[in-house]
Amino acid sequence: MSVIDTIARPYAKAIFEIAIQKNNITEWKNILIFINQIASIKKVKSFLSGALSSKDLSLIFIKISHDIINEDAKNLIQLLAENQRLNILNNILKQFLKLETDYQNILIVTLSTAFALQEKNIIEIQKILENVFLKKIKLLLKINPEIIGGIIVYIDDTVFDFSIKNSLKQLSEKLNF
Repeated sequence: MSVIDTIARPYAKAIFEIAIQKNNITEWKNILIFINQIASIKKVKSFLSGALSSKDLSLIFIKISHDIINEDAKNLIQLLAENQRLNILNNILKQFLKLETDYQNILIVTLSTAFALQEKNIIEIQKILENVFLKKIKLLLKINPEIIGGIIVYIDDTVFDFSIKNSLKQLSEKLNF
């Protein structure tokens, strides 16, 4: 985990706890996505480098956001600006989304295959993963012809490589000692 993620984690956790208390997780997710989009605008990015005072910077965000964000979000923006941390909004959003999926008992799994799978195969893989991990599985499907055949499953930082390319690599290593 990067230093920025370590810095972002307590912010995301505090925001998520507020969202749970006020029963507005979706609203907070939308707010974080929106202010993250503001922070990714080229001109705004240049301001994040420290060219403006924290007060002016937070006013820009609040002015652009106007009626879209709530008072708690305005306070968050002011706090991040005071601590010169508006540049970690993307990391806060990622951490918040991870907390949301954990809270909803959802596991996001990326499934990489050489070619598109049939719907029945996707459902079958999803059911197997749900039984193994005892969570609702959200599959992200990617096609990668370089793996030749088989599948590669990515879950957080763990990779399960069941590809033909990987099998051939392992066989080659065993034959060459």
